[in-house]
Amino acid sequence: MSKDQLVKRVLALESQMTQPLPDTHYPYKQKNKPGRPFDMNKYGQRRVAFKVAYLGWNYLGFASQNDPITTPTVEDELFKAFKAACLMHPTPEKAQFSRCGRTDRGVSGLGQVISLNVRSTMANGKEIPYLETINRLLPDDIRVLAWAPVSDTFNARFDCRSRTYKYFFPKHTLNIERMKETAYHFIGSHDFRNFCKLDPSKNITNYHRTILSLDIQPVLGLDTSGVGLNTEFYEVKLKGTAFLWHQVRCMMSILFLVGQGLESPEIVKKLMDVETIQARPDYPMASDLPLLLYDCEFENIDWIYASDNHNASSAIPTPLKTYKHMREQWSEQMTRSLMYQTFMSSMTGMPITKRDMSISSLEDYIQSDEAEDRQSAVAVVLGGGKEIRTSRYKPLVIRPRADTDAVKKEKYKIRLQKKALGLL
Repeated sequence: MSKDQLVKRVLALESQMTQPLPDTHYPYKQKNKPGRPFDMNKYGQRRVAFKVAYLGWNYLGFASQNDPITTPTVEDELFKAFKAACLMHPTPEKAQFSRCGRTDRGVSGLGQVISLNVRSTMANGKEIPYLETINRLLPDDIRVLAWAPVSDTFNARFDCRSRTYKYFFPKHTLNIERMKETAYHFIGSHDFRNFCKLDPSKNITNYHRTILSLDIQPVLGLDTSGVGLNTEFYEVKLKGTAFLWHQVRCMMSILFLVGQGLESPEIVKKLMDVETIQARPDYPMASDLPLLLYDCEFENIDWIYASDNHNASSAIPTPLKTYKHMREQWSEQMTRSLMYQTFMSSMTGMPITKRDMSISSLEDYIQSDEAEDRQSAVAVVLGGGKEIRTSRYKPLVIRPRADTDAVKKEKYKIRLQKKALGLL
């Protein structure tokens, strides 16, 4: 070939390289070929419990609603990861799946526990690295912290001895001592039907639940002094054997009302007297954002926090890897928080004209009584930075009330009958 012919040939080959190759160049690549279904029965199995941590802000609750597209839940992501790793039967019921608790929309978990039958290679002398395998397939806001072999009859819900929740809130104008006095009335076994949302479909007949402890303490290690007075955070640590639907958020709502001086601590005992107050007064629940399922207590479970084949000195230990992952997420969120804190701190020196036409700084004005006097409405605290403003506060005992448990169940029964007859 001459020099000109060689140049033309090279240019032609280069132009071909910029074009995508047709699928015929890859005979092994067949589109839309159905995958071979995973047959769990061909593999060894064992029953395992997993401790799961998750931030619930992006999910519509923990329990799957069988519609992950329009109703995404934490369980949907867990099932997706387990199935992608071929660790469970495609149908959760056949895997005998159970959960410790059904946290609501927006609620987070640190000590949530699930149990199910999973694929196992223990017969070969070495188990599957469950934590490392599953966590690689989960989104950033969900992590499996530990696993443990359990008996074939283990049920994460019914074998749980106690559940502990935490709820975080800023002090602001709340009277912490009055809230602590109120907390005392919750401890023990009581009828909590006026501190929950009734669900007639579950046909609950016993609304007695036992609260083992309820403590209110400042959050340690968090400095908010640069933002202003009364910005320190507190946490409610609540431990009970079991809880009703929305019970913790209803209890927090009452604690906030007492902390604001809108109700007395004795309101708890009045609401527990279901003979006098037979249905829940109309009051809003506290925010879901600050609520955390902190711990679930079981007997005779030895949690494993890393797999044997991932403990070599050359590898990053699994707990450290999970901690570093959480630290990355924390750094991102803390940076956002510091941005808000910087904005607020810079505003404290802004001038405000008072009623007597004197000039005051925003910080001094907020601390003065005049700032409160100018509030024409009552701001009812709901936690998580939310509040409801009302022109006049109406005490709980004289508010309209929801249907009683009996009325709700009767209405539900009638609705089912109409549905069966095709009238709905």
